This record gives sequence, C-alpha cells and structure tokens, in this order.
Amino acid sequence: MNKIISSMALICVLLFLSACTASSDQSSQTTSAPKAVEVEIVLPEEIALNEESTLKVRLTQDQENIEDAEDVQFEIWKASSREENELIEAKHEKEGIYSVKKMFQEDGIYYVQTHVTARNMHVMPKKQFIVGTVSEEELNAIKEEPQPQGESQGHSHHH
Repeated sequence: MNKIISSMALICVLLFLSACTASSDQSSQTTSAPKAVEVEIVLPEEIALNEESTLKVRLTQDQENIEDAEDVQFEIWKASSREENELIEAKHEKEGIYSVKKMFQEDGIYYVQTHVTARNMHVMPKKQFIVGTVSEEELNAIKEEPQPQGESQGHSHHH
C-alpha cells in the first residue's frame, strides 16, 4: 500500500515539476529548472546486534552539499514486519551529512527509507541492509521479492 502511495506521490511531483518547467521555459529562456536534490544513503559495512550503529545520508544539489535541509528522517523496519516501522529525526553533522544512531536487537534483513525535504523538494530513497546473521532461506526470499524500478537497493557483503 505504501509503495502505491509513494508511486502516486512521485507521479504528482513529476507532473507538477514538468508543468513548472514548461511555463518557466515559455516566460524566460534565462531561468532554468532547479536541479534535483540528490540523496545517498550511507550505511556501515556491517551492522552488529546490540551495538549502536550510525546510519547516514549525504544530501547534494548540483554537486554542492546541502546544509539547510528542512527535514530529514530515517524510517527503519524489518523486512518481515513493515507495519512495525520506526521514524527517527536525523541530526545535521557537516558537509551535507545527516545521521541517526540506532541499536538493532534482532538479526535480519531491514530497510531504511529516508524522508528528505530540502529546497522545496521531497525525496524518499530506500535501501535494504542486513543486521547480524541471516539464513540462506531469508536471503533467497528477499531475492525473489519483486522490487519496483527506480528504488535503490542495498548490497550485502554476506554470502
């Protein structure tokens, strides 16, 4: 259900941006559409159980760090229980980096989706990651799960 809502919101934003771009092109050739806000989710290579981990996001626009984001939140959930998500407000560090600290108490496959509002844009990339140890069965179940196009996927170094 959330994927449908997210997709609909993205379509609305794209339609709005394309309408704005078309009208600004007609009114003046000297103005250009604002560059997209780029969001890069940065996770530790390994996340251990019962140890505090720092999850980060780097925000840029036109290759410049964004230091003035209006709102940055991390939504985190275990793959098997989407309804038990947690939303954590990020803190600004420096150089476009915003972070949260989180302690995981269960092994498993998780998702993090950042909700970023900056420079009149809202961006919500998602990434998959592994905490502790997971079974081959869990890994195979996730590989078989269909992923919508355009969503960034996390990569694990566990095999």
